[in-house]
Amino acid sequence: MSNWTTEKSLQTYNIGKWGEGYFNVSATGHLVVDAANNKPAIDLYRVAELARQSSLSLPLLARFPDILHNRVDELCQAFDGALKRSGQAAHYQPIYPIKVNQNRNVVEELLKTKGGRLGLEAGSKPELLTVLALSSDNGVIICNGYKDRDYIRLALAGTRMGLSVYLVIEKLSELPLILNECRRSGTTPLIGIRLKLASIASGKWQSSGGERSKFGLTASQLPDAIEQLRDAGMLDCLELLHVHLGSQISNIRDIQNGLGETAQFIVQLTKMGIHIRVIDVGGGLGVDYEGTRTRSECSVNYTLAEYADKVVQTLASTCAQFKIKMPDIFSESGRALTAHHAVLITNVTEVEKHDFEIPAEGVNEAGFLQELYNQLNALQLDKPIHEIYHDLGSAMQDIQDRFNQGTLSLDERAKAEQLKYAICYRLHAEIDPANHSQQAIRNELEEILADKVFCNFSIFQSMPDVWGIDQVFPIVPLQRLDEEPDHRAILHDLTCDSDGRIDHYVDQYGIENTLLLHNIKTDEKYLLGFFMLGAYQETLGDIHNLFGDTASANVVHDKDGNITLENIFHGENVSQLLYRVKYDPDQIRQRILDRAQVCHLTDDERGELMEELQASLSAYSYLVD
Repeated sequence: MSNWTTEKSLQTYNIGKWGEGYFNVSATGHLVVDAANNKPAIDLYRVAELARQSSLSLPLLARFPDILHNRVDELCQAFDGALKRSGQAAHYQPIYPIKVNQNRNVVEELLKTKGGRLGLEAGSKPELLTVLALSSDNGVIICNGYKDRDYIRLALAGTRMGLSVYLVIEKLSELPLILNECRRSGTTPLIGIRLKLASIASGKWQSSGGERSKFGLTASQLPDAIEQLRDAGMLDCLELLHVHLGSQISNIRDIQNGLGETAQFIVQLTKMGIHIRVIDVGGGLGVDYEGTRTRSECSVNYTLAEYADKVVQTLASTCAQFKIKMPDIFSESGRALTAHHAVLITNVTEVEKHDFEIPAEGVNEAGFLQELYNQLNALQLDKPIHEIYHDLGSAMQDIQDRFNQGTLSLDERAKAEQLKYAICYRLHAEIDPANHSQQAIRNELEEILADKVFCNFSIFQSMPDVWGIDQVFPIVPLQRLDEEPDHRAILHDLTCDSDGRIDHYVDQYGIENTLLLHNIKTDEKYLLGFFMLGAYQETLGDIHNLFGDTASANVVHDKDGNITLENIFHGENVSQLLYRVKYDPDQIRQRILDRAQVCHLTDDERGELMEELQASLSAYSYLVD
C-alpha cells in the first residue's frame, strides 16, 4: 500500500512555490483554485464537467476573475505600504498594458478592482481606441509605441474628454507632430519622455532595455527634446519620465541598478528647472514560473513586496539626498497582474509506452545481440552504472551502423531496441536519486524511458512561448493527486510539427526534462492543467495546422456560492478558421460536392457526404469525444 499523500503531490509539482497561494490539492486528490476569501475552493476537474454540461469541449481556457482582482489588490498594497514606510508623500498608480492580454473579459475584470484605480497603457491605434472606451472617468492612460498623426489626435481627444492621457515620446521625430497637433486643436497635453538607460537587466527579454533597446531617447537626445518643448512654450507639459528595464527581470539587483540611474535623470532635470511629477518604471516585475526563487530566466529572486520596496527605496533615497520632491510612481506590471489567472484544461488522447520486458535469448544469438545480453548480466555483477550506460551507447551505435549497411535484419534491430529499453529500465532502477554524480545519466535515462503522451491542444495556439523562447509553464494532473505519480512522460500536442512538444517541466527540484504522471489507464479521462498562461499567450498564439482559439469561460461563484461559468466562448469552428486564411467555406463545400458528382455517387452517398461536410465545417478544430 502506497503512503502517498496530497501534501507530497504539492511538493512534487512545486505548487506551493509558483502558485502564490492560489492553487491547492483537495482531500480527494483534485487540483483546486482557492483565490477568493470566504468562498469554496474551485475543483478544476469539476470545471471540466461543468464545461461539458454547457456544451463546451476541451481544451478549455478557464479564467478566474478573483485572481485578477487579488493581483491588483496585492500590487497596490505592496506599493502603498512601501511608500508609507518611506515617509514620502508620493502616490502609486498601477498601469495595465493591454498588449499583455487584450481580451475584453480580462481588461474589464481588472478595471473593477480598487474602485477603478487601475490605469491602462496602449501601444497602437487599435489599443488606444480600446482603452479610451474602457477607461474609468478621470482614468490614466499611457500612450506608448510609435505614433502617427491619427494616433496623436486620438490621444488628445482623450485629454479633452477629461482623461489623464500621457503622450510618451518614444523617438525624437514624434515631438514636432505632437506639438503641431496640440497647436491645431488648442489642447494642452500631458507629455512624457521615454529614456534609454545604460543599465540593462539579464534574461530572455534583455534587449527590450538598455542603450540598444528599440524605444526611447538617448541621453544625448534628451536636451534636444527639452529645447523643442521650451521653444514651443510647452516645457511645463513635460510631467513624466518613462523607463523600461526589460520584461520578467529575474534579479532584484538589476532593478535597483536601473532605477538608480533613473533617479539621477530626475535630479539632473530638476536642476534644469524641470519638475518631473511622475516616474513610470515600466515593466520588469516578474513572476516565478518555476517556484525556485532564483535568478533563472523563468523565475525571480524577489517577492512582490520586495520589488515595491526596492523601487520606492531606490527613488526615495536619491530624492532625499538631493532634497527634491519624489515623483508619483507608475508601473506597467501586466505579467504580474494576469499570468496566474488563466489555466488551460485538456485531456490526454493517447499514450505510447515502451516494453521493458527482456526478450527471450536465442540459442545462437548474433554477437552484437549477445553483447546486449552481457550488459544485462553486468547489472547483476555490480559493474559501475556509468560504464554499462556508455557500453550500451556504443553497442547501439554499432547496431545502427550494421542496419544502415544492410547486414542486420529488421527482426534483429527490433530485438536490439527491446533489449536497450530493458537495460535502461533496470539501470534507472539502480540509480540513487540522491547521488548527484549520476544525475546526468538519470536525466538521460528518464528521457529514453518516458511515455509519449499526446494531449488535445496546440502548443502554438495556447503556449506559443514554449516554442518561441523555451518558456517554462507549470503542468499538473487535475486528479489522482492522492496517488503516487510513477511514470515519466513527455507531452506532445496535436499539430503535425516536431516542435509541438514540451521539453522542460517544473518539479520540486527545479526544471526537469520529463513530467511525472500516473499510469494512465485505458479509456481513463485523464486531465491536465497548464498553468500561468494569462500573460501574452492568447495574443501571441497562432493557428498552426488551423487549430484555432480554444473554448474559454470565466469561472466564478454565484450568489449562493455555487461554481458557475460566465462569458462562455465555444472556441473557433472550422469555418471560422477557413475564413481567417481567406477561404470561403461555401465554395469549399461546393467544390467537394462537384467532385463527388463527377465520381457518380448515389443519392444516398451524396446526402451522407453533405451531412458530413456540414458537420465538419461547424465542428471544433480540436478532438471531440
